[in-house]
Amino acid sequence: MSVLKTGLAHPSRMRGIFRYLLHAKGQRENRDVLESILSPDKLVEHVPENKEKLKDKKMSHPMFNDALRESIKCKLLIEEDEEVAINPNLPQDAINPQLGDRLLPDTFTYLFFASDNEDEEDFGRVCAWYLAQDIYDAPGTGEEVENLVSEQKIGDFLKMSSSRLFVQMDDWMRYLGFAWGHTLRGKPVTVPDPTAYFKRNLKHLFNGRQEITIQDFINRLAKRCPLFETGKFREEVEAQIGSRETNFLSTSTAFALFRLQEEGDIQLERQSDSSFMILPKANNQVDNDGRISHIIWKGEKS
Repeated sequence: MSVLKTGLAHPSRMRGIFRYLLHAKGQRENRDVLESILSPDKLVEHVPENKEKLKDKKMSHPMFNDALRESIKCKLLIEEDEEVAINPNLPQDAINPQLGDRLLPDTFTYLFFASDNEDEEDFGRVCAWYLAQDIYDAPGTGEEVENLVSEQKIGDFLKMSSSRLFVQMDDWMRYLGFAWGHTLRGKPVTVPDPTAYFKRNLKHLFNGRQEITIQDFINRLAKRCPLFETGKFREEVEAQIGSRETNFLSTSTAFALFRLQEEGDIQLERQSDSSFMILPKANNQVDNDGRISHIIWKGEKS
């Protein structure tokens, strides 16, 4: 079972366990001590299965237990004897007490989608599917997602058939930087926009270079996070809902690149005698600004 289908494995709970261990001695703690600190009995008295328990019976801590189980299953944490610890095999920056929390969304992204984690394949397909939708007309609520899944006849493929799964997808995609939300006519709406993820990973995607072709950028992006064009999960999704036009990027990827250019992080260029890719705008319209061959990184901002 993936985090998508484990409703109590919320990103904030898994992050809370990680943050505590990040600064603990040896980045480890006795499991019972960890539970008592992060999920004291007073907080779980309202849980139905705890209401009738005798005083000498151990309380149930479902939120903590589910978050811990999923953290161990995705290999963010490990369990040895009666202790829980941060996985020492993670990259050094990921477990650095000064950097680990800030890098955690990218650590999760790698562990979920780029490490051959079979448990999270359903989650990967759902995220890739949502990012493949037209950002200018994407389903923004649970009801709209259910309707589109039904319309595209991909319920069995995505294994996503309830609004509860949308809530979990929504929470995680926002935390990982693949989406954001706003309120429209009094209702919360989600937008599949990966700008935040792109911005965090520009240094890795350019890998010491200032300028690369857009094809190289997309290839590197797909390798780092296979939810995007040419990546494993996106390819599986497009096989179900139809592929993009030749050389076209999805509108969500294009939108993110245009945003990064507007914010001064990158510059999009079309250089003569170079092959280009097409970045469509609303209604799949393309103008001269959307025919791009190279991307220039402006460097890290202070």
